[in-house]
Amino acid sequence: MKRFSFPLDRVADFRRIQARIEEAKLEALYAQLRGFDEKEAILLQARAESESKVLSAPAVTGPELAALDRFRRFTGAERLRLQRQRAECRQKISAQMQVVTVKRRDVRLLEKLKERRLESWKADFARETDAQADEAYLAKWCGAGWQPAGRL
Repeated sequence: MKRFSFPLDRVADFRRIQARIEEAKLEALYAQLRGFDEKEAILLQARAESESKVLSAPAVTGPELAALDRFRRFTGAERLRLQRQRAECRQKISAQMQVVTVKRRDVRLLEKLKERRLESWKADFARETDAQADEAYLAKWCGAGWQPAGRL
């Protein structure tokens, strides 16, 4: 019997590559989301330091308070922009997760099909091996002078 081969191996390899590509895209989106979080943390830290610096000074001038107010408004607007970007990124992540799920399902489908075909091949191989063993056993008896009943 010929050795086992799965004709869809190249297709399965291609689908694995596609799944890895989509997983890499998902990881990039997660990295982008972490980047937004880091930017917001840096922004909040800068705002807190500025407020602390200005408000802890012994004498605060009007222009310094005005600058602090403009910086507060800027950081507030920047936080809103980052929150919108974060929300968009989360939507992209959700959509990408669905794509990854489909690609992984496609890979698993071919892997299960290959497993079934391999089990079927193993069963056929075992049957063929048993049949050959039976034939060899009978040939041994026939070759040793044994005659089936009714042949004299």
